[in-house]
Amino acid sequence: MYPFALIFSLLLFCEAAFSMPRALPAPGGIVVLPIDPSAPPVTFLNNRASLFKEKGQVYALLPIPLNTAPGVYEISLPGGKHRIEIEQKRYAVQRLQIKDRRKVEPNREDIERIVKEQRRKKRAKSFRSAGFADVDFIWPVNGRVSSPFGLKRVLNGKPRASHRGIDIAAPKGAPVLAAADGRVVDAGSFFFSGNLVFIEHHGGLVTMYAHLDTISVKPGDPVRKGEAVGRVGATGRATGPHLHFGVLIDSIYVDPLLFLPIRHSSTHGAEKLSKITPDPAGERTIP
Repeated sequence: MYPFALIFSLLLFCEAAFSMPRALPAPGGIVVLPIDPSAPPVTFLNNRASLFKEKGQVYALLPIPLNTAPGVYEISLPGGKHRIEIEQKRYAVQRLQIKDRRKVEPNREDIERIVKEQRRKKRAKSFRSAGFADVDFIWPVNGRVSSPFGLKRVLNGKPRASHRGIDIAAPKGAPVLAAADGRVVDAGSFFFSGNLVFIEHHGGLVTMYAHLDTISVKPGDPVRKGEAVGRVGATGRATGPHLHFGVLIDSIYVDPLLFLPIRHSSTHGAEKLSKITPDPAGERTIP
């Protein structure tokens, strides 16, 4: 085999190789623990684990909510207690100007719609089917990460909820792919999220795909990893075409970068934020 052919084959192998989720003991991160498959359900901070299997070993995926205080916590396991230290991680501040003021200050009619949609989202985010979670993710769209997970958002000068996913910049109309095998648990138009798809990958592991231009799946559809579920858009509260990609475990948002394959070392800095960094002083503004 010629050298360049060997290198190309190795690249293909690396892209296709199974990648376990990367543990991050910080708010917005995850705990990954090997467990006995016969053990009772494992919980942490009142949240139930998703289980996955790799090379015959069963692992528990436990979410760490964004509002978790730093400190030492205990996880009860059949063999005893597992101690985990949650470290402090302060996320940067992002200031955005939204032209459509209703997307920042909804009117009464908008609020009625939002309340109904929140109940609908809650059902989708907490959906749990039997079986091991499929954690062998691919990137749902090709593009750079323009906004990382956890940013404290200030919209039109008003503090709003933290950014609970990653934004991937991509051209309008680019295909958006299912990150892993699963089933569509909801899909439709939402006030803030625009055209939105939720996919459950077994065991309470859910991904969301927001601000789509069009949706090509419907609730109940089985999907395969790499199958198109829609196209990139700017619907809902968005400043331009991009995919907002979220990952939830037992309805808790965690950093999606912990599940996605690591790309080339020269990738955008936002893809390197899934690690604990010193607590910075002050705020950082991202245009």
